[in-house]
Amino acid sequence: VVGGGPAGLTAARDLALKGYPVTLFEAHEKLGGTVLLGVPEYRLPREVLERDIADIAASGFDVKTGMALGRDFTLDDLRKQGFQAVFLSIGCTRPAALARSTDGTPMRGTDLEGVLLGLDFLRDVKLGRGPKLDGKVVVIGGGNVAIDVAMTARRQGAREVEIVCLERREEMPAHPWEIADAEEEGVRINPAWGPKEIAGRDGKVSGLKLQRCRAVFDEQGRFAPRFGDELSETDADYVIIAIGQRSDFSFLKDDDPLWDPSHRFIQAHPVTLQTNVDWVFAGGDMVTGPASVVEAVAHGHEAAESIDRYLRGVDLAEGRKPPEIEPSPKPDRPFPKRPRAVPERLPPDRRQGYVEIERTLSEEEAVAEAQRCLACGICSECLQCAAACSAEAIIHDMVPEEVTVQVGAILLAPGFEPFDPRRRGEFGYGVYPNVITALEFERILSASGPFQGHVRRPSDHKEPKRIAWIQCVGSRDRQIGNDYCSGVCCMYAIKEAIMAVDHVPGLEATIFYNDIRAYGKGFEAYYEGAKQNYGVEFKRGIISSVRERPGTQNLVLTYVTEDGQVTREEVDMVVLSVGLRPSPATAELAERVGVERDRFGFCCTEPLEPSRTSRDGVYAAGCFAAPVDIPETVMTASGAAALAGETLAEVRGTLIRHKEYPPERDVSGEEPRIGVFVCRCGTNIARAVGVSNVVEYARTLPQVVYAEENLYTCSTDTQQKITETIREHNLNRVVVASCTPRTHEPLFQETLREAGLNRHLFEMANIRDQCSWVHFNEPDKATAKAKDLVRMAVARAATLRPFGDIRLEVDQRAIVLGAGVAGMTAAVSLSRQGFEVTLIERENEPGGVARRIRHMLNGTDPQALLARLIDQVKGDPRIRLYTGAELEEFSGHVGRFKATLRVNGQR
Repeated sequence: VVGGGPAGLTAARDLALKGYPVTLFEAHEKLGGTVLLGVPEYRLPREVLERDIADIAASGFDVKTGMALGRDFTLDDLRKQGFQAVFLSIGCTRPAALARSTDGTPMRGTDLEGVLLGLDFLRDVKLGRGPKLDGKVVVIGGGNVAIDVAMTARRQGAREVEIVCLERREEMPAHPWEIADAEEEGVRINPAWGPKEIAGRDGKVSGLKLQRCRAVFDEQGRFAPRFGDELSETDADYVIIAIGQRSDFSFLKDDDPLWDPSHRFIQAHPVTLQTNVDWVFAGGDMVTGPASVVEAVAHGHEAAESIDRYLRGVDLAEGRKPPEIEPSPKPDRPFPKRPRAVPERLPPDRRQGYVEIERTLSEEEAVAEAQRCLACGICSECLQCAAACSAEAIIHDMVPEEVTVQVGAILLAPGFEPFDPRRRGEFGYGVYPNVITALEFERILSASGPFQGHVRRPSDHKEPKRIAWIQCVGSRDRQIGNDYCSGVCCMYAIKEAIMAVDHVPGLEATIFYNDIRAYGKGFEAYYEGAKQNYGVEFKRGIISSVRERPGTQNLVLTYVTEDGQVTREEVDMVVLSVGLRPSPATAELAERVGVERDRFGFCCTEPLEPSRTSRDGVYAAGCFAAPVDIPETVMTASGAAALAGETLAEVRGTLIRHKEYPPERDVSGEEPRIGVFVCRCGTNIARAVGVSNVVEYARTLPQVVYAEENLYTCSTDTQQKITETIREHNLNRVVVASCTPRTHEPLFQETLREAGLNRHLFEMANIRDQCSWVHFNEPDKATAKAKDLVRMAVARAATLRPFGDIRLEVDQRAIVLGAGVAGMTAAVSLSRQGFEVTLIERENEPGGVARRIRHMLNGTDPQALLARLIDQVKGDPRIRLYTGAELEEFSGHVGRFKATLRVNGQR
């Protein structure tokens, strides 16, 4: 991609997200094009634009700045370097010169000191090298750029600014509100005059001679100014020419096939943007002439689509046509007339420097403006939304329907919703941008999150150096009615603090707490490790207020220490450890299904059977019953599934449908043809491993006929792409370099079967765990190691041979070791699901520790539970109980184990 303006950035992002290795070349040292270097900061603040550009650049493409087409490289150079497609989007970066006087002769005085070109002037100001102006400035031009130049000149120190243009006031191409802005600031508009000569004295500008312009266009609407006899002259210390802009086509020869017939633009197909050179595409201002940012972005999207099709050998134009612009139909019902929401504007007397003039709408104003919508943009069935959705989730012909499903059991797992910290206003959530919830911080840490896994402050995207976590927000709080502990907040805060320290070396992480409840398996060690190994600081204290410090947007926390001292502490970010609560939809679901809820809104379950609800056949899992962490969620889900399995034992397997695969291709006589797919995993791998370098290296390995990189190799669309690639390139071995085979190997083996290959012709290299994670601060070493792992995987893949799955009969019996409450419950459940069970207890009586427990806090009788379980075990013909028994020998594998017992001294 050549050109880092809106069109180029859009195309680079789209192509990178499609999995292509993309390189963007930009002539200047910064990305953004004229939007960054030509639009003044009072209109578009630099930090806002640079933040958006950084977000786009983080999509995963390479950037080379200071590289100009024609000066530093040519299109032929790119072709020789292996680039298979090029998108040209260099924009209109050259200001138009004032070549002719009103009498048709060459304009005199353009070489005088004090004559500037508008676009160059704006660019120099944005780069911090703009001239300081004193005296009077005359700007030639009537468009929006001329207005920007005039208002910028005033900010650069000009005592007086005047705009001279050919057009009458009502004909000026500048927007009326732009003209009004300039006049508010004292800029004088002098319309209907043409520049006859730039006057000078001692080599410097002294004024501008003018001639009255009678008409700018002829009868056919073509630019053909006509001038009268009236003359005028205006003094000037500077003259800035802002009469237009054009593209830099110095890289083209006169006979270059890229020219359009007029030799003013590059010729490109209006839909596909393909030029007369099939591998070169062009878009943006260099094709259309100066246009809007929106049009440039649209060209970037279309170019990416065309290049993707071109590289895949698909018809570029199929299903695409120029949009037909039609007015929306009149709304079918009356709407109340409401005035527009007008953004707050800075009055002229307060416009100092480049502070933004027009502010954004407040949340309330934005909502009010949205409510003015006439709902006239009805769906026109263009299906572009369906075409854009790579997941194919949009089905236009779908209509609402009611479906009745006959089931024997219901499992309820509707989850929870985080507590809304706006109810605790003292923390400033929703007011201060750098106060976020723990769930929002999880998204920041995620490779697919807003900052691609890098820890950044929401306000300015800077890396924080001090982060505070505030515990028990919405938990253990009687004032708001949540006097329960959510149980998970302490540990997830500790985990987030550790991860933040890992991401930001030197980060100061502080957790403000009431009590640390690290009661799970290994939790206490994890808590101690956070203090000792990561320097996480734990401070006991309840935060009474959080306030933002003006200017820095840092946050000041006020709290009382354990010794009673009121203390203040300043941090860069605050993370609120919000509690878990049932959602309103959960209440509706419980009422519809007919199960009871407790006073907090959680599902009521049996005290000693936490998955059994108040209604038979309906079971609860996860946070529907109570706040639980992920391991407990899995356990309750397994328990609920076991209860449902007991209910459905008689019909198990009756609704199974076997998946049909394509016939398996016989590759036994073929030489290995290996395809290598290297995953970026967002930035999870790519932040440390040079993925493009690994792909290039893989292409050099023996018997590798195809290699590519993917943004997410495990995604559904990439799986489909791998299937198509196997068929297209006749691959018979596949190597994926990504994350752990523990979780993803079965997925990729399934992909091979979908493509007609034996699932065992697959090899995997774990370049995430073994490279990017352990060498995240050593990218060169991480990349070198990734290459080694890929080389090893390719060498092994070449030796792979197809073989069939071995099917063994499963011995559908189970052994349960230990006849305490857990063991007997498991045995009874297995029996109710139809399986024979051998229950082994070392003691002479079943029951375990529960035999010594007489009372429970909730008043439940544990001895009654124990007696019931023992009766169930002893009375169940499928359960064989051995007491006074020990497991002496054990062997076998999944589906066929063998155990030898010693019962009362006898084998």
